Amino acid sequence: MRRIAIISTMMLLALSCKKVFAPIAVSSPDSYLVIEGVINSGSDSTYFRLSRTVKLSAKDTVKFEDNAAVSIEGSDNTSYQLNETVNGVYATPALGLSPTAKYRLRVKTANNEEYLSDYVETKSTPPIDSITYTVENDGVQFYVTTHDPANATRYYRWDFEETWGYLAFEQSFYKIGTDGLPEYRTDPADKFYECFKTVPSQQVLLGNSLKLAQDVVDKQPLDFITAESGKISHGYSVLFHQYALTQDAYTYWQQLKKNTETIGSIFDAQPSEVASNIHCISDPSQAAIGYISASTVTAQRIFVDARSTVVVTPGYLPPPTPDDCTSPPVAGQIWINPEDTFLVRLQQLTYTGNTLLIAAITDRPTGKLIGYTYSSRECTDCLAKAPYGTNAVPAFWPAGYHY
Repeated sequence: MRRIAIISTMMLLALSCKKVFAPIAVSSPDSYLVIEGVINSGSDSTYFRLSRTVKLSAKDTVKFEDNAAVSIEGSDNTSYQLNETVNGVYATPALGLSPTAKYRLRVKTANNEEYLSDYVETKSTPPIDSITYTVENDGVQFYVTTHDPANATRYYRWDFEETWGYLAFEQSFYKIGTDGLPEYRTDPADKFYECFKTVPSQQVLLGNSLKLAQDVVDKQPLDFITAESGKISHGYSVLFHQYALTQDAYTYWQQLKKNTETIGSIFDAQPSEVASNIHCISDPSQAAIGYISASTVTAQRIFVDARSTVVVTPGYLPPPTPDDCTSPPVAGQIWINPEDTFLVRLQQLTYTGNTLLIAAITDRPTGKLIGYTYSSRECTDCLAKAPYGTNAVPAFWPAGYHY
């Protein structure tokens, strides 16, 4: 009882002494440069994304760094320029770099800040032997198996790009034709019941073989997808990339993982400074966030067939909710009779583009067309609902796997 009383007293004191905590890093007006990417020394393109940190209280989630001069420099006096392709993303075609040279990244921003990374050795990444998955805890757990016969890798990192299909609540079979009357949708590009969303991973996935005599990673756990997320309901494809790391790079990513994924309780490790190998040479007091590595990159794609995977997944994922899509005035019927006012009523219903026709209504005894059902665009157009993807079928999507 004495122990409970002491704990209760301490809790009351803590609650009565609350004050706003504003760490220097959070309240600082500085905006630090963030550099994400890997120098791909192999047969694929190299990409770097440049952005700026923002305050936790800021409305913007990403602040891209545009119009920078970005280049890769080799210890063998080679130099390669990267071009900005979209906001904050700089790229160059396959470089085929020398495995014996070292490389670094140079960035000069539009406001004349100049950053230079340390020279790093190029690593040769072994192929991925296999990507597999099992159904666990009402979800899908992915695993990777790989090995290096030369025993030269030891340190590994993975990231991935996931693509999943999702559906609108209703399927619109009819559109308004050039004559102002309903016509059946026949053009595949004019259909938007099924969409696809592609998102890069935000996880830090690491592994090593330091405790083994052979450089083997066997069934290392990677990503876990819950059934309730809806991502595997209508097909799920994931492309895993594998990177060989130096010991220093592995230490950086390991520390970053601890700081971002294992903080939240009193038992977790306290956050610590993550040492970057990027330096601001125009103003040494300015910090940069990121770590430059150079390696070949290997990859493997795997597809999860929701029709054959034994896991219960939702058939439809809000928003909007089914109630939002079935209740008037969002959903309803428009009748052809009286015919002399049908065209005007149809135009009034659909002229804004926010209401779409779904299906034809026929009189059961006669089979005569008597009207159409309708619903809001948000309920019938997968391009207009979260998570806002595309109706273009990915080239890697299995043939015939559509709804």
